[in-house]
Amino acid sequence: MTHRLAVACALIAAASACTSPRRNLQPVTLPDLARLDASVQAQVRERHDRLTRAIDDRSTPVESLAAAYGEYGMVLQASEYFEAAEPAYLDAQVLSPDDPQWPYYLAILHKSRGDAGKAEAEFKRVLELQPDDVPTLIWLGRLNLDQGKTDSAEQLFQKANTLAPNTVAVIAGLGRVAIAKRDYATAAGYLERALALDPEADSLHAPLAAAYRGLGQIDKARPHIGQWANHDLPVSDPRQDRLDLVLESGLSYELRGVRAFDVHDWKGAEQFFRRGLALTGANAPLHRSLQHKLGTALALQGNAAGAETQFQAVIDSGATGIDEATAKAHYSLALLMAGDGRRAQALTHLQAAVRFQPNYVEAHLALADVLRRSGRPDPALEEYKATLAINPRHAEARLGYAMALYDAKRYADTRAWLEQAVKDNPDRQEYKLALARLLAACPDQRVRDGKRALDISQELFKAPEHTTALGETIAMALAEYGDFTQAVAIQQDVIAAARRSKLVDQLPRMERNLSLYEHGQPCRVPF
Repeated sequence: MTHRLAVACALIAAASACTSPRRNLQPVTLPDLARLDASVQAQVRERHDRLTRAIDDRSTPVESLAAAYGEYGMVLQASEYFEAAEPAYLDAQVLSPDDPQWPYYLAILHKSRGDAGKAEAEFKRVLELQPDDVPTLIWLGRLNLDQGKTDSAEQLFQKANTLAPNTVAVIAGLGRVAIAKRDYATAAGYLERALALDPEADSLHAPLAAAYRGLGQIDKARPHIGQWANHDLPVSDPRQDRLDLVLESGLSYELRGVRAFDVHDWKGAEQFFRRGLALTGANAPLHRSLQHKLGTALALQGNAAGAETQFQAVIDSGATGIDEATAKAHYSLALLMAGDGRRAQALTHLQAAVRFQPNYVEAHLALADVLRRSGRPDPALEEYKATLAINPRHAEARLGYAMALYDAKRYADTRAWLEQAVKDNPDRQEYKLALARLLAACPDQRVRDGKRALDISQELFKAPEHTTALGETIAMALAEYGDFTQAVAIQQDVIAAARRSKLVDQLPRMERNLSLYEHGQPCRVPF
């Protein structure tokens, strides 16, 4: 090679080196990991060592080096070392500028730190690379909305709605945009639709109440006031899921177990929770949460004794004051005990559950039901009231309250309560059905109204789906109206349908009522 050629080759090599992305990388560090569990410390160090080896090996492909930087950033972010994770993500972006996952994780990191401006910039970069990414559209829409950029937020949510219709987080976002624009009618429509799709979405109640207040409809706003919970609606987000599960930790195994629950893989959930317990200190709150979930997984597999052991272990950990894990353990034990006839013990555990978590709706409702079935309607009424104070829209609690009034022989009050329930919720068929049964078969003749019971029953019959409960109600109403021939025919059809559906526990009651109608007597036991 001539001297001139050698110089040319050297200049080309130097130029290539200057344009190599490796030249623009920031240094990454291994932070002090003392606050982490030993197993998590080992994972972070292993990822750091893997990255160091990839950096030192000049033959490492650029794509592999980018992945090593990004994956090290992920374990740091999952461990909440945000400052140390940021340069790792930036280096991954330099090495692989067309990969949307690294600006995405950096956006989530900035969002976690409260830096909306940087998060917005990174989310926009993701959409440049992947314009139809629904989770990013939602996150960026929320950021824009929080910053008062309502037009931009609306465009993002509308695009997401086109790509993923019937997504609760998207519909709720459009509702919040409409509130920001003072279009309260549109807001109420979106938020009611979102709540219908996910009745447990407590965070929707406050904006929905605001929408109704904006419309001047205070009666519609009132049931939603006080039900608000301060948490974001979940977003179906595979990248976030990957970040959540990146660590081999108690928390990640809890998340894995919850995902197994979602697909009814009870055995898989049990294994995940056991692995999480092995990695979690006995005194940690997470340990108790994992024990409760393990007990639930065992119960769902039919291992009641094993489940009871886990629930009792949570209770025996000695928590005081308000404690969600202890409340759930008491509630779960109560369900097991009620299921095998230990009603008195179930009652004790339910009382403990509401003491450890006063806003525990399910525990208040279960306590009310147990009290009512134990022949104690007055204390049951108080617990149904407590349930409705937390969630005024709770249909089971409203019906339970009516049943407790009936059990207390307060028949006129039962009728008034059900009439109000029908008035407040004209679309809820169960309230109409209960009212019709009371009007048809109440022991108090001052409460009965056979004609009205028949009218309500016939209205319900126009619905496309019919149940044995509706058929029984129509027969009750016909018998009270005096048409025993029709009542007998319908009751016979109801009994045949119950036999086909193997509703054997309901047959004795149905057959007793049939015998009454055959002898020209109406039913006087509506429920």
